[in-house]
Amino acid sequence: MGDFFYYGQKDAIQRLNELAGRGAVVASYAPAVGRSPLGGPNGKITPEWLDPGLPLRTDIAFGVSTTAKYGYNYATNGAGITRWILIATIGESNVGANANLLIRGVFNNNWTASSSSPFTIFMGVREGFYVDWHIEGPIIWQSRIMVVRRADGKHDVYAFFDSSVFSTMSFDLTGINTTTYALPVETNSTPAGTVVFDSATGPGNPIHIAPRWRTPATGKGLLVNELLGVGDGSITTSHLICGGVSMAAGQERDSLRIGVGGVSGTTYPGCFSWFTSAGNSNGTPSNLYKESYRMALRAYDTQSNQWSGDFLAVKGTGSVYISSLKAGTESHAVHHVIDMPGGQGQDILTVNQAGGFRKCDGNYGNLTNAALILSANTVTGRSVNARGTVNTMGNDYAEYIFKCLMCGIVAPGQIVGITTDNKITDKWGDAVMFSIKSTAPSFVGGDSWADDVGPRPSAQAGAAPTQPLRREDVVTQQPVPGINPPEYEDVVTEAGDTDDEWAEKQATYTAALAAHNIAVQQDAEVMATFDAALEVERQKVDRIAIAGRVPVNVLGAQPGDYIVPVQDGAGIQGIAVHEDDLTMKQYLHALGRVISIEPDGRAYVMVKAV
Repeated sequence: MGDFFYYGQKDAIQRLNELAGRGAVVASYAPAVGRSPLGGPNGKITPEWLDPGLPLRTDIAFGVSTTAKYGYNYATNGAGITRWILIATIGESNVGANANLLIRGVFNNNWTASSSSPFTIFMGVREGFYVDWHIEGPIIWQSRIMVVRRADGKHDVYAFFDSSVFSTMSFDLTGINTTTYALPVETNSTPAGTVVFDSATGPGNPIHIAPRWRTPATGKGLLVNELLGVGDGSITTSHLICGGVSMAAGQERDSLRIGVGGVSGTTYPGCFSWFTSAGNSNGTPSNLYKESYRMALRAYDTQSNQWSGDFLAVKGTGSVYISSLKAGTESHAVHHVIDMPGGQGQDILTVNQAGGFRKCDGNYGNLTNAALILSANTVTGRSVNARGTVNTMGNDYAEYIFKCLMCGIVAPGQIVGITTDNKITDKWGDAVMFSIKSTAPSFVGGDSWADDVGPRPSAQAGAAPTQPLRREDVVTQQPVPGINPPEYEDVVTEAGDTDDEWAEKQATYTAALAAHNIAVQQDAEVMATFDAALEVERQKVDRIAIAGRVPVNVLGAQPGDYIVPVQDGAGIQGIAVHEDDLTMKQYLHALGRVISIEPDGRAYVMVKAV
């Protein structure tokens, strides 16, 4: 259809009805000859009015009801002029009031996409002025929404622009019983009245802080540029911080906070927080990789005004530290508590696949090849108190006894003699009494033979240094000052390593690696020396059965026989003697009584007490 509506147009009534339905107003004046009475003084007709297939377009806010307006768009060039643009007025607060306004839009400063923040603001005035709002980006002060309560109690809603920077704002308005302006009135002077809402408020200025916001960090322990928070900006605000900010090795970041509200008269408000860091050296060159990560949980309250120590810490190596472990039950004990409800016979703690060696404490003696090592109490000398039985897989009780210098290798089950100075001998003439070498002891006493060797040395090398990475320049696009519309240039915001710095890093790593390799070799040499000294002392002792059941290297015995030591040249052997044939002297010298025969034919005896 053309721009003009001409006389004789077909379906004129239908077109007039369509126009009325699309918001057109029929003029009351007489149009020029050949021109439409709908087109205004010049007879022009807007095509979208007549064609339902075309979108409605307008250079001012488009209204579809008393309050609803769509399509507000403003920009300012930072020319030193503050702008207050009146976009709506809400009546005074009272019981009978039923007015509200919803604003949805986008704030922006510097005109860059990364400086844009979508927002939603709801406000009403029934029984007091009320605001609920949130923002999906950083809180922006260059362009914002402000509400001023006038002296007559009415609330004027303004789109505000600061005078110093480029900024934009676009938004829509919906609501009920609120006056909105398709052609807002603009002023450069601060309106008279009291500011009751400002979308730029935040921590330290909480008129109506957004309950969900991303903003420059403030408060205890915040060390990065931006965070996502839920709360009023106080210490009880819960927040989540990005991890992309460069920090020094070991420097901590309050990365995840969960606010704790206080109880009036009982507890002060505060929070739990997870602190994260990387590059923790722990006495070794800083580790660039995940093994150097650390995450620690702490608590804070507003009265003591200080953080607790780490009561839970997790490292990138997989290590977990807990200052006071309470597992299975609520406990106020200062020591670790592991409890499991249930009856007798149920497992409380199971340690599976405990490869290597485990110890609670202990610095001296024979500490190798053990699944559990317990130190002794320094006052009582006790290591373990058991109210019930102690079950083991061994069959005899043995003790370490030093060997004579001339004593050879003693085989399990071999009969040996004991000398007058309590030494093991394999010579008949040196023995005053006899015993059997233990094969499978359940308890072993006298395990102090290695005390003179001293403590097992600890490794000193530590973790190996990691290969350094060259830090590259960090480049961002920034607007060129004083140019409108803005143009952008690449700016180095964080310089990378120079050639000299990179060479220094490599040299430091090479030196650290060389020192580490030397330390590893020294650790190996020290450990080999210690193990050799320990083995020398081990050869000086043997485990001798004092009580219990033990196989003895005697053949041809029958259950019930006594095993009696006899001379075998210069050495010692045993014979089986039936009880009917046993003399008193043989009984006194007997090592034990046969209770069964082993599959290999050897006698299995119950050791006789001396």
